[in-house]
Amino acid sequence: MDEKKITKRQVKALETKQKIYSTAFRLMEEKGFDNITISEICRLSGVSKGSFYTYFESKDDIVIELYKDVDEKYSSEVKKMPDNTPAFEKVLAAVGFQASYAVNRGVKFTTQIYKSQLESGTDFFISEERPFFKIIKTSIDEGIDKGELSPDINASETARWIVTVSRGITYDWCLHHGEYDIEQTMKKVFKLIYRSLQIVKKDWFA
Repeated sequence: MDEKKITKRQVKALETKQKIYSTAFRLMEEKGFDNITISEICRLSGVSKGSFYTYFESKDDIVIELYKDVDEKYSSEVKKMPDNTPAFEKVLAAVGFQASYAVNRGVKFTTQIYKSQLESGTDFFISEERPFFKIIKTSIDEGIDKGELSPDINASETARWIVTVSRGITYDWCLHHGEYDIEQTMKKVFKLIYRSLQIVKKDWFA
């Protein structure tokens, strides 16, 4: 199979973008999102501001790039699951990945990310084209088709609720300064949701 070859110029461009991203990410972990500037990112990554704006429109775009990377990672993890994996196990894997990522990065970092989401980049974070949403919706569709979930639920609407609840739990965890086990809480809440999705009836939403 022939693969598209990229030019040296394209390789250099990818390297420059990655250098900017890696530097910004490290600074966010060390100092917090609000405490870093584009000038500092450029200085420490050894690029000009012009180069920065070639790849990112603003500092907030770094956060969007971060979540694109996260989306790709849990998408690949879900795709590795066996074909006979129950549909809702895939949903649990997606929201569980979100919880474990928050734990791994820490409550201060996650809080900064949520703050950035509220102030900018909203269209990306709520987009139903994001892999996070698509995985959940596709899994729910599979669950309905296999008879695991009630045929009376709407997959798109249910996916939106699931994303909303998972986001809400993460936000609440930040409000509580990470004082409880977000991974266990996420699992317990979504097991309860799963039970309701097995028996839901159309007239519940009338």
